[in-house]
Amino acid sequence: MDSIEAITPIDGRYRAKLTHLVKYFSEYALIKERVRIEIEYLIKFIEEVERSKAVLLPSDWKNILRKIYQDFSLKDAERIKEIEKKVAHDVFAVIKYLVERLDPLKLHILKPYIHIGLTSEDVNNLAYSLILNRFNREVLVPALLKIVDKLSSISLQNIDALMLARTHGMPAVPTTFGRFIVNYAYRIAKILEEIANTEFPGKLGGAIGDHNALKFVYPEIDWLSFSRSFVESLGLTYFPAPTQILPHEQLSSYLMKVAILDSVSSNLCRDLWMLSMTGYIFFPSSQDEVHSSTMPHKSNPLLLENAEGAFDLASEILSYMSRRLLSSRLHRDLSDSVIKRFYGLPLSLTYMALQNLESSLDKMQVNRERMSSEVEKHPEVLSEAYQIYLRKHGHPEAYEIIQKVIRENPEKTIEELEKILTSEELEDLARLSSSEYLGEAERIVKILTQEIRMIKNRLSKGD
Repeated sequence: MDSIEAITPIDGRYRAKLTHLVKYFSEYALIKERVRIEIEYLIKFIEEVERSKAVLLPSDWKNILRKIYQDFSLKDAERIKEIEKKVAHDVFAVIKYLVERLDPLKLHILKPYIHIGLTSEDVNNLAYSLILNRFNREVLVPALLKIVDKLSSISLQNIDALMLARTHGMPAVPTTFGRFIVNYAYRIAKILEEIANTEFPGKLGGAIGDHNALKFVYPEIDWLSFSRSFVESLGLTYFPAPTQILPHEQLSSYLMKVAILDSVSSNLCRDLWMLSMTGYIFFPSSQDEVHSSTMPHKSNPLLLENAEGAFDLASEILSYMSRRLLSSRLHRDLSDSVIKRFYGLPLSLTYMALQNLESSLDKMQVNRERMSSEVEKHPEVLSEAYQIYLRKHGHPEAYEIIQKVIRENPEKTIEELEKILTSEELEDLARLSSSEYLGEAERIVKILTQEIRMIKNRLSKGD
């Protein structure tokens, strides 16, 4: 199928940007992971339960088995899909495929032990957790580190870039562009740390989680210890209280953290868009790019807008998934299965949005002069300083005094205050300028960028 025939833009319009995610979220990736889990389980079962069979096998039998998933090809996956058409069960098709593979490898005595004591969800829950774990470690966390680095760098470069802060859309007090950006850098870094430290769960339990069949046939084996050992050998955290399924709390927590990340990042996109609208920042386009079919002059923040939309859509889908997947009827129903198959949609959208945000930050240019002149146009932004100063010097109605003066004629605030202030007080207020009324803005940038460095150091040690 050509990408132009794809049903969703993920596999159509945006396919070229997301091709490398195929190894995490495609049907092929899921099938390959199932094959791997079945083989690793079979190896552990022979080593620890049916040890007598091991002496009948070639000395390199484990390597032979592992080559099945190490060399797993699209053709192999297609064979499994052919089997599935007949048996109408995706995991059972994997079992039948493995049975086919053992005869040519002279490992036929292992056939009875493929998938023994397992239910499909034992395989599926491990496959999904392993896939999500790899995506998180190999794709999402590195992408977030790049965003945090870029935001931190921009904040330091603009630590003293005077900017008018706005609350409710209206002029508030002066700040710096660096202080504005470091807020997002720090917030995203904190979420990044939580996401990076996610422990992905897994379980084994058989039909309803109690290992009924295995305990009946092999009563001498501690199946709870066996299960814990197997799950942890895959790099997952063992969950001891399954039904037929792995309860979704830990994965829901992960999905919700990514949803929160998406919402924060979308807010950043909107804020940058509004600053672009005011002329504080701009995103130059290349000579050949067309940003309007009718207005040749247009140079729009297209990547930023694309990122915002993708973040919003991803956040909504992930939020729904995290809530819905907490629910399962009694010991299991199949309604969760179709939802889990779409993990790749919101996570791919998240990654694509991060890439577009990164490209926007690379292009972004800051108009310091425009920012500074905007502050100077609003002398009323010093009203807070004036009224706090008057309070300190014993004026109980300081707020009302300044409010009246500012609203009547902000340009002549100092002149009006001559009527009620001493010459020393007037001199103090007259010396105050908007460009100096920045509080702890610059210090906060330095503190937060140091906090971000500490977060990154903790993450690097965790690796």
